[in-house]
Amino acid sequence: MIYLDHAATEPMKECALDALMQASRELYGNASASYGIARAAKSALESARRSLAGYLHADPSGVFFTSGGTESDNQALVAAAEGAGKGHLIVSSIEHEAVLRTAGYLETRGFTVTYLPVDPSGFVSPEDLERDLQEHRDTVLVSVMAANNEVGTIEPVQELSSIAHRHGALFHTDAVQAFGKLDLDVSRDGIDLLSVSAHKIGGPKGTGLLYIRPGISIGALLRGGMQERGRRAGTEAVPAIVSFAAAAKETFREREESNAKMRTLQRHLFEGLKSLHAHVTGPAPGEKRLSNNVSVSFPGIFSDLVLASLDLQGIAASAGSACTTGAVNPSHVILAMTGDEELARGSLRFTLGPENTMEEMDTVLSALKTILCRATCTGK
Repeated sequence: MIYLDHAATEPMKECALDALMQASRELYGNASASYGIARAAKSALESARRSLAGYLHADPSGVFFTSGGTESDNQALVAAAEGAGKGHLIVSSIEHEAVLRTAGYLETRGFTVTYLPVDPSGFVSPEDLERDLQEHRDTVLVSVMAANNEVGTIEPVQELSSIAHRHGALFHTDAVQAFGKLDLDVSRDGIDLLSVSAHKIGGPKGTGLLYIRPGISIGALLRGGMQERGRRAGTEAVPAIVSFAAAAKETFREREESNAKMRTLQRHLFEGLKSLHAHVTGPAPGEKRLSNNVSVSFPGIFSDLVLASLDLQGIAASAGSACTTGAVNPSHVILAMTGDEELARGSLRFTLGPENTMEEMDTVLSALKTILCRATCTGK
């Protein structure tokens, strides 16, 4: 199989799998207990916390472990909003559904929400944010993702957070796609809340983190015990968290080399797709776009038909976020960028990983050429 859906999930790294198995065998104690094997689990948990905090240039006391990006996004929005009691939120129109649906839920709870538009490349305008904050003096939170999961657009987080802070609002960023590919510094970038998921970097599914800047008073999403200093109840999944840290260590050690390799494959795939008359969605390669993201659309051809044909040839790709697979609606990201429903329905996303090769890119292009020719000839 040629796997080109790394934005949905990465294959688990061997180092992460080894760490998971070893920790499952040896660190089975409950990290909240006080006897020896429990203290060993607690020590491993805190070591992983320090390690992962380092990749964010963050104070470890601000790192809280969750079940993944969706939970982290939910807690960031719900806890921050409920802590304020009432008010206004601003989110970009191309956020992951974990943010958009949570914002919609908060609207049913009496909060007002502004959905920021984006330009045709998927960028949020700092001027638009400034204007909305001036209009809504009661804004409690701004949420704009660090990098988009469908088209790879890298947003101007530092500038946006600075504007939010000038108006007294907290700033949250969904960094699920950016973590491991971009240099994230919560202090430099003015980030108050940040979400990460382990399985996007070759760690285990069901594990992630939420960074909360020390000093910010927001509540828990899950209530019960006092794990994670009262911010996230429930026994910590120590083996999975240790595995998460192992995956991050390898990812960041190889980040520059992997990014360079994927940039080369990305350019080659883009050039080949343009020769097939694909419409490129998102920024140009190398221009504020994630190194592994190739997003295009073939107007007049439904993406599900192309994806099914690719799958029959052992090629895995997607039409957008894995969390919306099965939905009949066109991509909300492409619609927000272009307003063109035909482009949104023909959207294809190829997301690369360090194990992909140039030969695989050529195989994909050859397969697409055949599929598109067949579709054009049959009128489908």
